[in-house]
Amino acid sequence: MSELSNATSATTSEHFNRAAAALKAAERDAHAAIDCAVDGLASAYGDAKPLLSRVSERARGYASDGYDAAREQAAVLRDRSQKAVESTRGYVQDEPIKSLLIAAAVGAAVIALVEVVRVRRNR
Repeated sequence: MSELSNATSATTSEHFNRAAAALKAAERDAHAAIDCAVDGLASAYGDAKPLLSRVSERARGYASDGYDAAREQAAVLRDRSQKAVESTRGYVQDEPIKSLLIAAAVGAAVIALVEVVRVRRNR
């Protein structure tokens, strides 16, 4: 019976050693896979960094261009409105009675429009 016990013990020990070796091999493979993934990510980051930098710079340029265009348009609108104000002042100075009548007519039209809207809303 001791031969059977020794054979079983040897077989169990052999299975244990094989399992331990398989675990060590799996651990080495896992470390190698992790190292490979880290290298791949580092490489991808290195490749993407210049692209991201260019995209960021281009976006800043577009934002700056948009800001400059908006500022330019605001200046144009300011000039136009100033010219309209000056033109209106000149007309009022040249034609005060006609200007007063036009203002009264516009006021009456606005009041009539407001009244129509109010009546329709209350229906």
